[in-house]
Amino acid sequence: MAVAAPASLLGDLLALPRPGHWPDLRARAEAALEGRDLPTTREEAWKYTDLKPLREFAFRPSAAPAPGAPAMLPEAPGTRIAFLNGAFAPHLSNLSALPPGVRLLRLTQATEAAQGFGTLVAPGGDPFADLNTARFTEGALLVIPAGLRVETVLHVVFCNAGTAEAPALSLPRLHVVLEKGAQATLVEEHLGTGTYLSCPVAEVVLHEGARLHHERIQRESLEAFHLASLGARLEGHAAYALRTVHLGSRLGRLVPEITLAQSEAELELDGLALLDGSQLVDTHSRIAHAVPACRTRQLYKSIVDGESRSVFNGRIHVMPGAQQTDARQQARSLLLSERARVDAKPELEIYADDVKCAHGAAIGQLDPEELFYLQSRGMTPALARNLLTYAFAADVLATIPVPSLRRQLRKAVLERTHADGLEL
Repeated sequence: MAVAAPASLLGDLLALPRPGHWPDLRARAEAALEGRDLPTTREEAWKYTDLKPLREFAFRPSAAPAPGAPAMLPEAPGTRIAFLNGAFAPHLSNLSALPPGVRLLRLTQATEAAQGFGTLVAPGGDPFADLNTARFTEGALLVIPAGLRVETVLHVVFCNAGTAEAPALSLPRLHVVLEKGAQATLVEEHLGTGTYLSCPVAEVVLHEGARLHHERIQRESLEAFHLASLGARLEGHAAYALRTVHLGSRLGRLVPEITLAQSEAELELDGLALLDGSQLVDTHSRIAHAVPACRTRQLYKSIVDGESRSVFNGRIHVMPGAQQTDARQQARSLLLSERARVDAKPELEIYADDVKCAHGAAIGQLDPEELFYLQSRGMTPALARNLLTYAFAADVLATIPVPSLRRQLRKAVLERTHADGLEL
Protein backbone atom coordinates (compact mmCIF):
# COMPACT_ATOMS: atom_id res chain seq x y z
CA MET A 1 0.00 0.00 0.00
CA ALA A 2 1.41 3.37 -1.00
CA VAL A 3 2.17 6.02 1.60
CA ALA A 4 -0.02 9.08 1.20
CA ALA A 5 1.88 11.96 -0.36
CA PRO A 6 1.60 15.55 0.87
CA ALA A 7 -0.44 18.14 -1.00
CA SER A 8 2.68 19.87 -2.33
CA LEU A 9 5.15 17.21 -3.41
CA LEU A 10 7.81 19.63 -4.63
CA GLY A 11 7.55 21.76 -1.51
CA ASP A 12 7.83 18.73 0.73
CA LEU A 13 10.93 17.46 -1.08
CA LEU A 14 12.46 20.93 -0.95
CA ALA A 15 12.19 20.71 2.85
CA LEU A 16 14.88 18.01 2.80
CA PRO A 17 18.27 19.18 4.17
CA ARG A 18 20.36 21.24 1.77
CA PRO A 19 23.82 19.77 1.06
CA GLY A 20 26.71 22.14 1.72
CA HIS A 21 28.40 22.37 -1.68
CA TRP A 22 27.31 24.70 -4.55
CA PRO A 23 25.35 27.01 -2.16
CA ASP A 24 24.69 29.87 -4.61
CA LEU A 25 23.44 27.56 -7.35
CA ARG A 26 21.20 25.72 -4.91
CA ALA A 27 19.77 28.99 -3.62
CA ARG A 28 18.75 29.99 -7.16
CA ALA A 29 17.05 26.61 -7.69
CA GLU A 30 15.24 26.93 -4.36
CA ALA A 31 14.01 30.40 -5.33
CA ALA A 32 12.69 29.03 -8.64
CA LEU A 33 10.77 26.31 -6.78
CA GLU A 34 9.35 28.54 -4.06
CA GLY A 35 5.57 28.10 -4.00
CA ARG A 36 5.71 25.76 -7.01
CA ASP A 37 3.39 22.77 -7.13
CA LEU A 38 3.48 19.93 -9.61
CA PRO A 39 2.94 21.05 -13.22
CA THR A 40 -0.54 20.34 -14.56
CA THR A 41 -1.93 19.62 -18.02
CA ARG A 42 -3.09 23.24 -18.15
CA GLU A 43 0.56 24.19 -18.76
CA GLU A 44 1.55 23.94 -22.42
CA ALA A 45 4.79 22.06 -21.71
CA TRP A 46 2.84 19.42 -19.77
CA LYS A 47 -0.32 19.40 -21.85
CA TYR A 48 -0.21 15.66 -22.60
CA THR A 49 1.58 14.45 -19.46
CA ASP A 50 -0.49 14.07 -16.31
CA LEU A 51 1.61 13.95 -13.14
CA LYS A 52 -1.24 13.07 -10.78
CA PRO A 53 0.13 9.53 -10.23
CA LEU A 54 3.09 11.10 -8.42
CA ARG A 55 0.72 12.19 -5.66
CA GLU A 56 0.16 8.56 -4.70
CA PHE A 57 3.60 8.38 -3.05
CA ALA A 58 5.73 10.11 -0.44
CA PHE A 59 9.20 9.81 -1.97
CA ARG A 60 12.25 9.97 0.27
CA PRO A 61 15.99 9.55 -0.25
CA SER A 62 17.03 5.99 0.54
CA ALA A 63 20.33 4.76 1.92
CA ALA A 64 19.02 1.22 2.31
CA PRO A 65 21.11 -1.49 0.64
CA ALA A 66 19.76 -3.02 -2.56
CA PRO A 67 20.90 -6.67 -2.63
CA GLY A 68 19.66 -7.09 -6.19
CA ALA A 69 21.66 -4.17 -7.57
CA PRO A 70 24.56 -6.23 -9.00
CA ALA A 71 22.09 -8.35 -10.96
CA MET A 72 20.67 -5.21 -12.58
CA LEU A 73 23.99 -4.28 -14.14
CA PRO A 74 24.30 -5.08 -17.84
CA GLU A 75 27.39 -6.25 -19.65
CA ALA A 76 29.69 -3.23 -19.77
CA PRO A 77 33.22 -3.62 -21.10
CA GLY A 78 35.56 -0.84 -20.07
CA THR A 79 35.05 1.66 -17.29
CA ARG A 80 31.89 1.52 -15.17
CA ILE A 81 30.91 4.33 -12.80
CA ALA A 82 27.90 3.22 -10.76
CA PHE A 83 25.47 5.09 -8.53
CA LEU A 84 22.74 3.61 -6.33
CA ASN A 85 19.77 5.86 -5.55
CA GLY A 86 21.94 8.85 -6.45
CA ALA A 87 24.92 7.91 -4.26
CA PHE A 88 28.26 6.70 -5.63
CA ALA A 89 28.52 2.89 -5.35
CA PRO A 90 32.19 1.84 -5.46
CA HIS A 91 31.28 -1.85 -5.01
CA LEU A 92 29.32 -1.72 -8.29
CA SER A 93 31.93 0.31 -10.17
CA ASN A 94 34.97 -0.69 -12.21
CA LEU A 95 37.46 2.15 -12.31
CA SER A 96 40.53 0.04 -13.06
CA ALA A 97 40.00 0.52 -16.80
CA LEU A 98 39.73 4.30 -16.59
CA PRO A 99 41.94 5.52 -19.45
CA PRO A 100 45.07 7.48 -18.53
CA GLY A 101 44.42 11.20 -18.60
CA VAL A 102 40.66 10.97 -18.09
CA ARG A 103 39.65 12.79 -14.92
CA LEU A 104 36.81 11.36 -12.84
CA LEU A 105 35.80 13.50 -9.88
CA ARG A 106 32.87 13.58 -7.54
CA LEU A 107 30.92 16.81 -7.93
CA THR A 108 31.22 17.41 -4.20
CA GLN A 109 34.97 17.89 -4.78
CA ALA A 110 35.04 19.55 -8.21
CA THR A 111 33.66 23.04 -7.95
CA GLU A 112 36.46 24.55 -10.06
CA ALA A 113 36.89 21.79 -12.66
CA ALA A 114 33.19 21.54 -13.58
CA GLN A 115 33.13 24.04 -16.45
CA GLY A 116 29.63 25.35 -17.11
CA PHE A 117 28.08 23.44 -14.22
CA GLY A 118 24.53 24.55 -13.54
CA THR A 119 24.36 26.82 -16.61
CA LEU A 120 23.26 24.35 -19.30
CA VAL A 121 20.32 23.16 -17.21
CA ALA A 122 19.83 26.45 -15.40
CA PRO A 123 17.50 27.16 -12.47
CA GLY A 124 14.07 28.40 -13.44
CA GLY A 125 13.37 25.88 -16.20
CA ASP A 126 12.08 22.39 -15.56
CA PRO A 127 10.92 22.06 -11.91
CA PHE A 128 12.34 18.55 -11.52
CA ALA A 129 15.72 19.76 -12.75
CA ASP A 130 15.47 22.52 -10.14
CA LEU A 131 14.71 19.88 -7.50
CA ASN A 132 17.84 18.01 -8.54
CA THR A 133 19.96 21.16 -8.41
CA ALA A 134 18.60 22.13 -5.01
CA ARG A 135 19.01 18.74 -3.32
CA PHE A 136 21.39 16.41 -5.20
CA THR A 137 23.99 14.96 -2.84
CA GLU A 138 26.48 13.37 -5.23
CA GLY A 139 27.37 13.26 -8.90
CA ALA A 140 30.11 12.47 -11.36
CA LEU A 141 32.33 14.84 -13.32
CA LEU A 142 34.15 13.42 -16.34
CA VAL A 143 36.81 15.53 -18.04
CA ILE A 144 38.48 14.35 -21.26
CA PRO A 145 41.63 16.42 -21.78
CA ALA A 146 42.48 18.20 -25.01
CA GLY A 147 43.47 15.99 -27.91
CA LEU A 148 42.81 12.69 -26.14
CA ARG A 149 40.93 10.02 -28.07
CA VAL A 150 39.40 7.59 -25.58
CA GLU A 151 39.19 4.15 -27.18
CA THR A 152 37.32 2.38 -24.36
CA VAL A 153 33.67 3.00 -23.54
CA LEU A 154 32.88 5.16 -20.50
CA HIS A 155 29.81 3.64 -18.86
CA VAL A 156 27.89 5.56 -16.19
CA VAL A 157 25.02 3.58 -14.69
CA PHE A 158 22.41 4.90 -12.27
CA CYS A 159 20.69 2.07 -10.36
CA ASN A 160 17.58 2.79 -8.31
CA ALA A 161 15.56 0.70 -5.89
CA GLY A 162 12.41 1.36 -3.88
CA THR A 163 9.12 -0.17 -2.81
CA ALA A 164 5.50 0.97 -2.75
CA GLU A 165 5.77 1.16 1.06
CA ALA A 166 9.06 3.09 0.94
CA PRO A 167 9.23 4.82 -2.45
CA ALA A 168 12.72 6.18 -3.04
CA LEU A 169 13.87 9.55 -4.37
CA SER A 170 16.95 9.58 -6.59
CA LEU A 171 18.65 12.75 -7.84
CA PRO A 172 21.51 11.62 -10.14
CA ARG A 173 23.87 14.25 -11.53
CA LEU A 174 26.38 13.93 -14.38
CA HIS A 175 28.66 16.58 -15.86
CA VAL A 176 30.85 15.85 -18.88
CA VAL A 177 33.53 18.10 -20.38
CA LEU A 178 35.44 17.30 -23.57
CA GLU A 179 38.28 19.74 -24.07
CA LYS A 180 39.56 20.86 -27.48
CA GLY A 181 39.84 17.99 -29.97
CA ALA A 182 38.94 15.26 -27.44
CA GLN A 183 36.91 12.21 -28.53
CA ALA A 184 34.93 9.72 -26.44
CA THR A 185 31.97 7.34 -26.30
CA LEU A 186 29.73 7.60 -23.25
CA VAL A 187 26.95 5.20 -22.25
CA GLU A 188 24.58 6.65 -19.65
CA GLU A 189 22.15 4.06 -18.34
CA HIS A 190 19.22 4.31 -15.93
CA LEU A 191 17.66 1.17 -14.46
CA GLY A 192 16.08 -0.11 -11.27
CA THR A 193 13.53 -2.16 -9.37
CA GLY A 194 10.36 -1.24 -7.52
CA THR A 195 8.81 2.17 -6.94
CA TYR A 196 10.87 5.36 -7.02
CA LEU A 197 11.16 8.83 -8.50
CA SER A 198 14.37 9.56 -10.40
CA CYS A 199 15.10 13.12 -11.52
CA PRO A 200 18.45 12.95 -13.35
CA VAL A 201 20.30 15.95 -14.74
CA ALA A 202 23.21 15.72 -17.18
CA GLU A 203 25.24 18.56 -18.68
CA VAL A 204 27.68 18.18 -21.58
CA VAL A 205 30.28 20.72 -22.72
CA LEU A 206 32.06 20.11 -26.04
CA HIS A 207 34.95 22.45 -26.75
CA GLU A 208 36.28 23.19 -30.24
CA GLY A 209 36.63 20.09 -32.40
CA ALA A 210 35.52 17.69 -29.67
CA ARG A 211 33.45 14.64 -30.66
CA LEU A 212 31.15 12.67 -28.37
CA HIS A 213 28.92 9.64 -28.95
CA HIS A 214 26.41 9.67 -26.10
CA GLU A 215 24.11 6.68 -25.72
CA ARG A 216 21.37 7.34 -23.14
CA ILE A 217 19.41 4.22 -22.17
CA GLN A 218 16.34 4.42 -19.93
CA ARG A 219 15.11 1.04 -18.72
CA GLU A 220 13.75 1.93 -15.33
CA SER A 221 11.31 -0.22 -13.38
CA LEU A 222 7.79 -0.20 -14.81
CA GLU A 223 6.64 1.11 -11.41
CA ALA A 224 9.06 4.05 -11.51
CA PHE A 225 8.89 7.70 -12.52
CA HIS A 226 11.79 9.13 -14.57
CA LEU A 227 11.79 12.91 -15.08
CA ALA A 228 15.09 13.94 -16.65
CA SER A 229 16.84 16.97 -18.11
CA LEU A 230 19.92 17.17 -20.32
CA GLY A 231 21.78 20.29 -21.40
CA ALA A 232 24.62 20.52 -23.92
CA ARG A 233 26.75 23.25 -25.49
CA LEU A 234 28.74 22.74 -28.71
CA GLU A 235 31.64 24.97 -29.71
CA GLY A 236 33.12 25.31 -33.20
CA HIS A 237 33.54 22.12 -35.26
CA ALA A 238 32.31 20.01 -32.33
CA ALA A 239 30.17 16.94 -33.11
CA TYR A 240 27.62 15.51 -30.70
CA ALA A 241 25.73 12.29 -31.47
CA LEU A 242 23.06 11.69 -28.83
CA ARG A 243 20.87 8.59 -28.99
CA THR A 244 18.10 8.07 -26.45
CA VAL A 245 16.30 4.76 -25.96
CA HIS A 246 13.23 4.56 -23.69
CA LEU A 247 12.17 1.07 -22.65
CA GLY A 248 11.14 1.44 -19.01
CA SER A 249 9.29 3.53 -16.42
CA ARG A 250 5.61 3.96 -15.68
CA LEU A 251 5.99 7.62 -16.61
CA GLY A 252 9.11 8.98 -18.28
CA ARG A 253 10.11 12.41 -19.55
CA LEU A 254 13.32 13.74 -21.05
CA VAL A 255 14.04 17.40 -21.79
CA PRO A 256 17.19 17.80 -23.95
CA GLU A 257 18.25 21.44 -24.41
CA ILE A 258 21.18 21.75 -26.81
CA THR A 259 22.88 24.90 -28.06
CA LEU A 260 25.10 25.00 -31.14
CA ALA A 261 27.10 27.97 -29.92
CA GLN A 262 29.91 28.27 -32.50
CA SER A 263 30.06 27.75 -36.26
CA GLU A 264 30.47 24.36 -37.93
CA ALA A 265 29.06 22.45 -34.96
CA GLU A 266 27.09 19.29 -35.78
CA LEU A 267 24.33 17.55 -33.85
CA GLU A 268 22.71 14.17 -34.42
CA LEU A 269 19.82 13.47 -32.08
CA ASP A 270 18.06 10.11 -32.49
CA GLY A 271 15.42 8.69 -30.17
CA LEU A 272 13.47 5.46 -29.81
CA ALA A 273 10.61 4.74 -27.41
CA LEU A 274 9.11 1.25 -27.14
CA LEU A 275 5.96 1.37 -25.00
CA ASP A 276 3.27 -1.05 -23.86
CA GLY A 277 0.65 -1.38 -21.14
CA SER A 278 -0.12 2.02 -19.63
CA GLN A 279 3.37 3.52 -20.04
CA LEU A 280 3.77 7.18 -20.94
CA VAL A 281 7.01 8.65 -22.30
CA ASP A 282 7.36 12.35 -23.12
CA THR A 283 10.31 13.88 -24.98
CA HIS A 284 10.57 17.67 -25.14
CA SER A 285 13.67 18.68 -27.10
CA ARG A 286 14.92 22.22 -27.58
CA ILE A 287 17.73 22.81 -30.09
CA ALA A 288 19.13 26.32 -30.53
CA HIS A 289 21.18 27.33 -33.58
CA ALA A 290 22.83 30.45 -32.17
CA VAL A 291 25.41 31.05 -34.93
CA PRO A 292 25.81 30.49 -38.69
CA ALA A 293 26.83 27.30 -40.48
CA CYS A 294 25.73 24.57 -38.08
CA ARG A 295 23.95 21.29 -38.84
CA THR A 296 21.28 19.27 -37.00
CA ARG A 297 19.68 15.94 -37.84
CA GLN A 298 16.93 14.70 -35.51
CA LEU A 299 14.92 11.48 -35.81
CA TYR A 300 12.51 10.32 -33.12
CA LYS A 301 10.64 7.02 -33.37
CA SER A 302 8.06 5.50 -31.06
CA ILE A 303 6.33 2.13 -31.04
CA VAL A 304 3.18 2.19 -28.91
CA ASP A 305 1.07 -0.79 -27.91
CA GLY A 306 -1.60 -1.52 -25.32
CA GLU A 307 -2.89 1.69 -23.74
CA SER A 308 0.48 3.43 -23.78
CA ARG A 309 1.13 7.00 -24.89
CA SER A 310 4.07 8.65 -26.63
CA VAL A 311 4.53 12.41 -26.53
CA PHE A 312 7.07 14.23 -28.69
CA ASN A 313 7.53 17.97 -28.84
CA GLY A 314 10.70 19.05 -30.59
CA ARG A 315 11.64 22.62 -31.40
CA ILE A 316 14.56 23.79 -33.52
CA HIS A 317 15.19 27.49 -32.95
CA VAL A 318 17.24 29.28 -35.61
CA MET A 319 18.26 32.53 -33.98
CA PRO A 320 18.79 35.88 -35.76
CA GLY A 321 22.00 35.85 -37.76
CA ALA A 322 22.30 32.04 -37.82
CA GLN A 323 22.56 31.90 -41.62
CA GLN A 324 23.52 28.72 -43.51
CA THR A 325 21.78 26.61 -40.86
CA ASP A 326 21.00 23.10 -42.09
CA ALA A 327 18.42 21.42 -39.85
CA ARG A 328 16.13 18.42 -40.36
CA GLN A 329 13.65 17.02 -37.85
CA GLN A 330 11.42 13.98 -38.25
CA ALA A 331 9.07 12.19 -35.83
CA ARG A 332 7.65 8.80 -36.80
CA SER A 333 5.34 6.60 -34.75
CA LEU A 334 3.98 3.09 -35.13
CA LEU A 335 0.61 2.34 -33.53
CA LEU A 336 0.09 -1.32 -32.64
CA SER A 337 -3.16 -0.90 -30.73
CA GLU A 338 -6.36 1.06 -31.19
CA ARG A 339 -6.08 2.15 -27.55
CA ALA A 340 -2.53 3.49 -27.85
CA ARG A 341 -1.98 7.20 -28.43
CA VAL A 342 0.68 9.43 -29.98
CA ASP A 343 1.00 13.20 -29.68
CA ALA A 344 3.71 14.54 -32.00
CA LYS A 345 4.54 18.21 -32.46
CA PRO A 346 7.75 18.99 -34.35
CA GLU A 347 8.42 22.73 -34.57
CA LEU A 348 10.70 25.13 -36.41
CA GLU A 349 11.23 28.68 -35.16
CA ILE A 350 13.33 30.51 -37.75
CA TYR A 351 14.71 34.07 -37.58
CA ALA A 352 17.17 33.86 -40.49
CA ASP A 353 16.47 33.69 -44.23
CA ASP A 354 19.42 31.77 -45.70
CA VAL A 355 18.69 28.36 -44.17
CA LYS A 356 17.76 24.81 -45.14
CA CYS A 357 15.24 23.54 -42.61
CA ALA A 358 12.52 20.90 -42.71
CA HIS A 359 10.39 19.01 -40.24
CA GLY A 360 7.59 16.48 -40.29
CA ALA A 361 5.63 13.86 -38.40
CA ALA A 362 4.10 10.56 -39.49
CA ILE A 363 1.86 8.24 -37.48
CA GLY A 364 0.72 4.94 -38.91
CA GLN A 365 0.12 1.23 -38.52
CA LEU A 366 1.79 -1.80 -40.02
CA ASP A 367 1.42 -2.03 -43.80
CA PRO A 368 -1.10 -4.78 -44.73
CA GLU A 369 0.71 -5.44 -48.02
CA GLU A 370 4.01 -6.00 -46.23
CA LEU A 371 2.30 -8.32 -43.75
CA PHE A 372 0.72 -10.26 -46.61
CA TYR A 373 4.04 -10.56 -48.43
CA LEU A 374 5.82 -12.02 -45.40
CA GLN A 375 2.99 -14.44 -44.71
CA SER A 376 3.05 -15.55 -48.34
CA ARG A 377 6.69 -16.51 -47.74
CA GLY A 378 5.72 -18.85 -44.91
CA MET A 379 5.79 -16.61 -41.84
CA THR A 380 3.01 -16.82 -39.28
CA PRO A 381 0.92 -13.66 -38.89
CA ALA A 382 2.46 -13.04 -35.45
CA LEU A 383 6.03 -13.41 -36.68
CA ALA A 384 5.38 -11.17 -39.69
CA ARG A 385 3.95 -8.50 -37.41
CA ASN A 386 6.84 -8.72 -35.00
CA LEU A 387 9.48 -8.66 -37.73
CA LEU A 388 8.04 -5.46 -39.21
CA THR A 389 7.81 -3.93 -35.75
CA TYR A 390 11.47 -4.71 -35.09
CA ALA A 391 12.45 -3.35 -38.51
CA PHE A 392 10.80 -0.03 -37.63
CA ALA A 393 13.21 0.33 -34.69
CA ALA A 394 16.27 -1.19 -36.31
CA ASP A 395 17.67 1.90 -38.05
CA VAL A 396 18.01 3.74 -34.73
CA LEU A 397 19.65 0.73 -33.06
CA ALA A 398 22.02 0.26 -35.99
CA THR A 399 23.65 3.64 -35.34
CA ILE A 400 24.78 2.68 -31.82
CA PRO A 401 28.59 2.36 -32.03
CA VAL A 402 29.04 0.03 -29.02
CA PRO A 403 28.59 -3.60 -30.20
CA SER A 404 27.76 -5.05 -26.77
CA LEU A 405 25.15 -2.36 -26.12
CA ARG A 406 23.72 -2.74 -29.60
CA ARG A 407 23.29 -6.49 -28.99
CA GLN A 408 21.62 -5.89 -25.62
CA LEU A 409 19.15 -3.42 -27.06
CA ARG A 410 18.36 -5.57 -30.07
CA LYS A 411 17.62 -8.44 -27.71
CA ALA A 412 15.43 -6.20 -25.54
CA VAL A 413 13.47 -4.96 -28.55
CA LEU A 414 13.06 -8.50 -29.88
CA GLU A 415 11.72 -9.60 -26.51
CA ARG A 416 9.34 -6.66 -26.28
CA THR A 417 8.06 -7.28 -29.81
CA HIS A 418 7.85 -11.06 -29.21
CA ALA A 419 9.81 -11.63 -32.42
CA ASP A 420 10.57 -15.27 -31.68
CA GLY A 421 12.64 -17.07 -34.26
CA LEU A 422 14.60 -14.03 -35.41
CA GLU A 423 18.37 -14.17 -35.25
CA LEU A 424 20.04 -10.78 -35.74
